[in-house]
Amino acid sequence: KVLRYLDRRQWGQVVLALVLIVVQVWLDLTLPDYMSNITTLVETEGSSMSEILVQGGWMLACALGSAVASVAVGYIAARIAAELGRTLRGKVFDRTLELSKGDVETFSTASLINRTTNDITQIQTLVSMGLQAIVKAPIMAIWAVTKIAGKGWEWSAATAVGAFVVIVMLGVTLVVAVPRFRSIQGLTDKLNRVTREHLDGIRPVHAYNAEAYEQARFTSANDDVTENNLVANRVMAIMSPGMTFVTSVLTMAIYWIGAYLINAAGMGDRLAIFSNMVVFSNYAMQVIMAFVLLNMVFILLPRAQVSAGRVIEVIDTESSIEDGP
Repeated sequence: KVLRYLDRRQWGQVVLALVLIVVQVWLDLTLPDYMSNITTLVETEGSSMSEILVQGGWMLACALGSAVASVAVGYIAARIAAELGRTLRGKVFDRTLELSKGDVETFSTASLINRTTNDITQIQTLVSMGLQAIVKAPIMAIWAVTKIAGKGWEWSAATAVGAFVVIVMLGVTLVVAVPRFRSIQGLTDKLNRVTREHLDGIRPVHAYNAEAYEQARFTSANDDVTENNLVANRVMAIMSPGMTFVTSVLTMAIYWIGAYLINAAGMGDRLAIFSNMVVFSNYAMQVIMAFVLLNMVFILLPRAQVSAGRVIEVIDTESSIEDGP
């Protein structure tokens, strides 16, 4: 319902961003192939330095191309999100001007302000991140899996275990943090309302010496927002060291398995196994990073869904009082 406010030009930018994302993933997944070629050349007698430099030059070109594509996608996504936010803010503001006093009180002034600002910011963030992560993550994961298929079931099993651990971490994070993120918008409305009521009634508050009462109301609302944010973000804070631990252990496992395979192989096969090991470790990291990208989206999505519903609710509301002819 929110994306229907994108015009044709913006949808064209979305398509361009998707094409650039595919190019970026292709370049990222091409890098390990050149690394494998360099490893083979270094270990092969008679290889010239020029051959190694050529492969290194292609690696550098892929890295630069991926960086350019990433910057372009980020710019396009940010522009689309900002223009969508501008459109939504304009529609919410115009609709609010058409509402009667009773309609405004149904939402509350504090909530309408929050919907025009904070809620639309949540939507912008999701659109900007989503264009990059939602599309890139599955493409990267599937493409990387096809690249590593058939290079050794032992390495594949280690990568599968690492991916399973990451999925469990994501599941725990979503179960604990998502309900908290869903409630933050409503709690922010309450905090905004308490603050506005205090400012609107500042003279009676001073006249009746009610500062302590108002302070208690604000503290209660403020503590609710703080507690929700603390619980959600503490759970999220576990993800970064957790992902570092998984990737480090997975890299060690791949090289440990590789050392065992190389030791057990014949002299003619050792170079190929070593080259596959180097390439496999890079592709395995790409699979894990795909889950990390999806985790970012899953954290943003619940709060943005609530915000989108609140914004659409205002836009779709018809005034209870209509002007005469």
